[in-house]
Amino acid sequence: MSGAAEPIARAYAKRWLWRAVAPAAVPLFAGLTLLLIPLAVIAAPETRTAAASSACSIGGTGATVAGIELDAVQMGQAQTIVNVALAQGLEPYAATVALATAYQESRIRMLANDGSSSELTAEQAAVTATSLEYAHDGLGSDHDSVNTFQQRWIAGWGTVAQLMDPVYAAAAFYDRLVDVPNWRTIPLTQAAQAVQISAAGGAYARWEPLARELAGMLWPAAQGAAANPAGAASGVCPDLPVPAGSWIRPTAGSVTSGYGLRWGTLHAGVDIAGPRDSPVYAAAGGTVIAAACTSAYCDRDGGLGLAGYGNLVELDHGSGVTTRYGHLSAYTVSAGQHVDAGTLVGFQGSTGNSTGVHLHFEVRQDGAPLDPVPWLADRGVDLDAPDPG
Repeated sequence: MSGAAEPIARAYAKRWLWRAVAPAAVPLFAGLTLLLIPLAVIAAPETRTAAASSACSIGGTGATVAGIELDAVQMGQAQTIVNVALAQGLEPYAATVALATAYQESRIRMLANDGSSSELTAEQAAVTATSLEYAHDGLGSDHDSVNTFQQRWIAGWGTVAQLMDPVYAAAAFYDRLVDVPNWRTIPLTQAAQAVQISAAGGAYARWEPLARELAGMLWPAAQGAAANPAGAASGVCPDLPVPAGSWIRPTAGSVTSGYGLRWGTLHAGVDIAGPRDSPVYAAAGGTVIAAACTSAYCDRDGGLGLAGYGNLVELDHGSGVTTRYGHLSAYTVSAGQHVDAGTLVGFQGSTGNSTGVHLHFEVRQDGAPLDPVPWLADRGVDLDAPDPG
């Protein structure tokens, strides 16, 4: 691989391109396939309506494309692939080749690899299995292949950490694609095979109709997102109808980590894990104190080596009470804005100091953190209750 992919990915990190809002023409559908996140179970608040389900997202709402049903996870990864093509100055056909490739290789999902392939040495297996430390949409076990394109670190595509970054993965694909002679004019399957060197090189042609339609669908969103500030997004989920003065569950999911000491330091809130890009709502009415990236970067998933909340929204509810909503994939509000309980403020993600998709939710009184579970319980909201619907 040439040296172009990594600097392109770094430049791309200055913009929020891989979490673009899907075009309004993309239809919602009820049967949303959930992410394979351990312990993540959808749990909706009692006040949630059908229209405000986890099918709402920014990564891409579910759609039927060329007769194939794609869920929000797949559409989100597809949008990333299209956005990177635009960021590199390529045309929609480049995205078409990449999308056909990604569908063949992973069904357009960010796959980790548990290193169980018998083709790997113990050392190679251990390195490959580190992919599990990064946000992913499922598991694979083909050699040392990871991510949407099933790129191999042993084959020189990059480190496991780099390959588990969807932006880097797409940039690396395009970096090799543009080196293929006449890639714009040779059959799509030949262009894809020249990049992938797959054992089933002719298989990419099958997905060309899907890829062409998908690229055409997502290209306008990529163009619109290029002008957005990092982290900011327009909402495609309706606000929840909540009585004034009420407190509500801020998002769907189950509590996977509680308040208290964790690894010797205070975990100042609770983690609520649900599907990627599940809508996050204001737990009560108030004013937005901050809506910003609080880490070195927020255009892609973070990790344990990254400090900060990632994309963070903080609300002031009066009387010294504030709430924080961390690790968002994007936020939909701005500082100084008044919000009601149930106002959409962002979407579940894994930005900042995070290793999986969830909402980190805090309640503070005069700046001091409190346990959100009893706080909300005193206000009629049971975070530990099973899914009511």
